[in-house]
Order: sequence, then C-alpha cells, then structure tokens
Amino acid sequence: MFKKETDKIKRNAQLGLWGSAAVVILTSLFLYASPWRFPAQSDYVNRWMLVAGSVLAVLSLSMALLVIRKQVPRLRQTEGLQAKLAGYAGYIHSLYFSILAVVVVLCAMTLISNQNVLLMLAMVTVLMLILAYPNIYKVKVDLGLSDEEMSSLYGDRYIGEQKDEK
Repeated sequence: MFKKETDKIKRNAQLGLWGSAAVVILTSLFLYASPWRFPAQSDYVNRWMLVAGSVLAVLSLSMALLVIRKQVPRLRQTEGLQAKLAGYAGYIHSLYFSILAVVVVLCAMTLISNQNVLLMLAMVTVLMLILAYPNIYKVKVDLGLSDEEMSSLYGDRYIGEQKDEK
C-alpha cells in the first residue's frame, strides 16, 4: 500500500547521492588524469569563480540544513501516514536534486577555473548528502512513526525495539 512512496524516497535519495558522487569522481579524474585543460582564464576571473563557488557551496549547505531543521518537525506533526510519506518523498526529492544541481555547477566551475578548492567544496556537499541519507530507521525518527507503522511500511526489513518482559 505504501510501497510506492517508500520506493520513491529511496530512488530519489539514491539518484541524488550517487549522481553527485559520480560527478565529483568524474571531475577529479578529469582534473588529475586527463592531459586536457580548459584555456586559462585571467586571474581576476579565476578568483571571482572561486569566490562565487565558495558562496554557492556555503549557501546551499546552509539552505539544506535549514530545510532539514524546519521541514522534519513539520512532517512529524502531519496527520496520517500517507500524508507524512508523501510530504517526506517531496522533501527528499527537492533536497537531493537541488544539491545535485549545486554539485554539477561546482564541478563545472572547478573544470573551467582549475581551482581544486571548488572540488573540495563539492566533496563536502556530497558528504552532507551521505549524512542526511534516509535509511529506514532515519525515516522512523524523522516522521515519528510507531513500530506498527514501520512494520506495515517495511515488513520484515524493519527490526523493532525489543521490550524486556520481566
């Protein structure tokens, strides 16, 4: 019944995370293993690309952390499991794909300006996606779900809390 939403959450998170990681890996391979380079820009342009890329990375990470901080409690207070899952799927989609777009822009700026610092900032951005990855236990905590709701969502994959009976 809820398989569509849980699959959507998993698929969007995986596409955003692995897409971002692939772009960073391909960019680093091009920078360090390829004999080709883009024509050097002026020092002025390279410095401003470094500043713009740094500001973009900081603002995107700040935006992502703010969205996580504001959206998760709001989703937890939503009534109904279907509405919670639909809201969480939309939240994951927007977060992961916006960060993927930022990583692509940072990697493009890295290649054009030959500034390795921008590649490092792209890696930090991907690290944030890894830390925010929605596994089944993070979904439980983020949405405030009970063991029964988790069992209905994930079946045997969810291992509930063991209550000690004395």
